[in-house]
Amino acid sequence: MTFLKSSFSYLLKLSLVGMALRFCVALYIGLWSLSSPSSIFETLQPFWYGWHFDLAMAAFLYFLLYGSLVLFNYSKGKFKTFNGLLFFLYVLFVVADALYMKESGRHISYEVYNLVTIESSLGGLLMKYWLPVLLVFIGTALARSFVKAGYAPVKNIFLRVPAFLFVTAISLVFCRGFDGIPQDPSWAYKAGGGSTGASLALNGSYGIVWAIFSGKKSSKENITVPSEVPTAQIFEKWKSLRGINNPSGNFDGNIVIVFLEGWSGILTDMSEDGKPLLPFFNQLQQTSLRPELMLAGGHRTSEGLFASLCGLPNPLGKSIMFSEIENKDFTCLPQLLGKKGYSSAFFQGSDQNTSGVGLLTLKTGFQNSYGKKEIPDWENLDRNTWGVFDHDLYKFAQSKMDQMQEPMLIGINTNSTHDNVLPKGVNTELKKLAEFKHFHYADSELADFYQSLTKRKWKKDWVLVLIADHTTYANSFFEHYYLPFLMKYHSVSGNSPAKPFKEELVSGVFHQNDVATTLADLTGTKAPTFLGRSLLHPEKYSEGASIFHLGESAWFEGPWSVVSNIRKYGEKKCYRWKEDKTFAHALPCPDTAEQMYLNSLSFVKESQEYLFK
Repeated sequence: MTFLKSSFSYLLKLSLVGMALRFCVALYIGLWSLSSPSSIFETLQPFWYGWHFDLAMAAFLYFLLYGSLVLFNYSKGKFKTFNGLLFFLYVLFVVADALYMKESGRHISYEVYNLVTIESSLGGLLMKYWLPVLLVFIGTALARSFVKAGYAPVKNIFLRVPAFLFVTAISLVFCRGFDGIPQDPSWAYKAGGGSTGASLALNGSYGIVWAIFSGKKSSKENITVPSEVPTAQIFEKWKSLRGINNPSGNFDGNIVIVFLEGWSGILTDMSEDGKPLLPFFNQLQQTSLRPELMLAGGHRTSEGLFASLCGLPNPLGKSIMFSEIENKDFTCLPQLLGKKGYSSAFFQGSDQNTSGVGLLTLKTGFQNSYGKKEIPDWENLDRNTWGVFDHDLYKFAQSKMDQMQEPMLIGINTNSTHDNVLPKGVNTELKKLAEFKHFHYADSELADFYQSLTKRKWKKDWVLVLIADHTTYANSFFEHYYLPFLMKYHSVSGNSPAKPFKEELVSGVFHQNDVATTLADLTGTKAPTFLGRSLLHPEKYSEGASIFHLGESAWFEGPWSVVSNIRKYGEKKCYRWKEDKTFAHALPCPDTAEQMYLNSLSFVKESQEYLFK
């Protein structure tokens, strides 16, 4: 009984200490100010959410302290010494993280591996801020008596095994946050409030411990080029005509973006007996704004969403999620529109934790994020392996939209095509294209959703954006990144004097980075950090689109694409993408190929520097 009492007392007290430390950190780094109480009250919700991390950190220390006591049954003196050491390290990690945040604006992640080797290291930070550090440790020494751990050895050798199992079970449950999987530091975005809320919620010590044990090192690709190649200057010249510095539009209506799970651009070209595989999408696309070619920014949902919502490339071949920059404060479209008064929500038919998508959408600025488990009675609905079918997802999204204020930004990641099964009792007439039956069915669900949107009693005009998050079926380098895309405008009155953009075919090659850029331009929103160009006025921007696949980069300009290996400087192949979408036949390179190659190399190298700086 003494052991149980000591255990829970220790966990409770250490959790309260964690909360107190986060309170002090919030004041120190300037997120809160005692002279401005509103700065505190307005962000209390994400701060309270941080108890998850405080408890998780307490559980980790509890496992080390009481687990070792059960196993080794050491003396009370050694127990007190070990407890003091653990408490000292806990506070040291919090202090180091706070100092790092003061300088960098973000919590420590993979940088933990360099804390003792770089100039802005643990020792350097502690020396630079020696006075506040000294005051912290004096206060810590005075507060240590509050978390004095009760010495409760288990002397009966037969009780040690169940006692250790108890310690392990309690520690795992509390560390995992009651959700069944370990709490990645990016879960702090569940607290709400964007990057500020996440900074308040995350216990810095927990972030450091996670980084140490997860082995998370840099996802950045270091690309070496000859010193005489001015990649930085080439990229800066190109970037100077990218992003939105002087937006052209003033649209203040609703925006609905549907990220079509795994839809490949090649699907729009497929037909059986003269009937298209995607009849609704193809028909709607013909009366919408659409480019000749839209390219994907990656192979995962998280990669496609980041590229489309933040106007930036992903780490080469990777996602920002679960990397060292997952907590970096990127400026993204939902965040910018939120400042203009938009309400926003993101919906996905799979679990929120799939590939960190739910956390990513909150990070980009969506005010709410919903997955399959938030759909009422979802377990009794028709489902595939990943989650609910799109018709139930659309229905749920619309029920939430009914509770939101306009203008609104809605994001939806579909799920019917996450698997190749159909709902019970549903069949298609496809034979030759039977393997694509789930795309055909999802197209019909999309048609029903579109009809419901047109019948909805909107207060403001609305724009529908349809784009795949990434591709699924591909036989070539090119097909891995060929996406379907359209943007359609609707007026509430039905007789708007002038549409905010022309619904026509736009010549040229575009990229998921251009989606956020186009919508920023449309809504009159400045977005200078975006690297995309607006489809509304593409002639005002630097040309060029890049994709990266298994060490090879392809740069598109006009009718040509130059493909090169980033590890073999100077080697390149040229293709006319319109005539050779499989990239099967390399052609003699045009006169512009050398400059295209340098543009490609400069973008791949310097955009990564831009992303990771």
